[in-house]
Amino acid sequence: MSSDIITSSTEINEITKGFSHDKKYVVNGQYLVRIFPQGEEEKRKEEFNCIQTLSNYSQFVPKTYEFGHLADNEFSYMILEFLPGDDAESVLPQLSGDEQYEAGFLAGKELKKLHQLHAPESTIDWFTQKKKKSDNYLEELQTVPVDDRLKELLATYIKQHEHLMRNRPNTFQHDDFHPSNLLIHNKVFSGIIDFQRMDWGDPLHDLTKIGFFSKRISVEFSRGVLEGYHSEEGISEVFWELYSLYSAMHIVSAIVWGLRMSQEQFETLLGYSLDVLADHDDFKQTIPKWYKNK
Repeated sequence: MSSDIITSSTEINEITKGFSHDKKYVVNGQYLVRIFPQGEEEKRKEEFNCIQTLSNYSQFVPKTYEFGHLADNEFSYMILEFLPGDDAESVLPQLSGDEQYEAGFLAGKELKKLHQLHAPESTIDWFTQKKKKSDNYLEELQTVPVDDRLKELLATYIKQHEHLMRNRPNTFQHDDFHPSNLLIHNKVFSGIIDFQRMDWGDPLHDLTKIGFFSKRISVEFSRGVLEGYHSEEGISEVFWELYSLYSAMHIVSAIVWGLRMSQEQFETLLGYSLDVLADHDDFKQTIPKWYKNK
């Protein structure tokens, strides 16, 4: 690595928290260095370029500085701005209800800005790509040891409502938007991080994990995200219909993925999934109880 940022550094600290396999280092409290296998370079270069573009839409996205190879040529790296703050998952429980809501509201507004970035013209339309993934997950769900009534409920609901995905816009998706990847500094929302799973598709799909993960940490924060995101036009019935559909799809993929990983992961994600089902009264209602009963 020949970067002047590294060679002139006076302090380097490794970050070990998080699920990413990247090696991560904070340099001089200003820069974040992410190191990864060179085989990932093409995809990670797209990520780097996307972050560079997104930083023009929002000040809560890290600036980009450098992308290159390590001297041994087996690993590549990117250097980003190190945003101040701690992950919202650990900080939110320490805040007041109003502070949690305000953090979510600002996070939602900033996410909406990022969704102004349109997908490349070559991107497959959202309905085609999402339906293919959904069909594959539904097929694998049949091999998962859960109640057949649950399998039937999910498959029926998804098949009856998947037409809602037709003609949806194709824009940037963070695809992992939840408190672990959001920052809070001095009790205020301070950044969106970890773009490694970025994708292209319906922007509303980025809000799917609110009922699955965010709500478990803070209902006030979760409400804030939805209301901040929709602060200009208000939350529509169309949104709730799509939110409910994507929640059902996420349950299927989470259960399938959890079983692939381990019995412990499967049981955890199945528990989360059953909570989402209860929130939607087995998808008899599109607006979840945690939001409707505010």
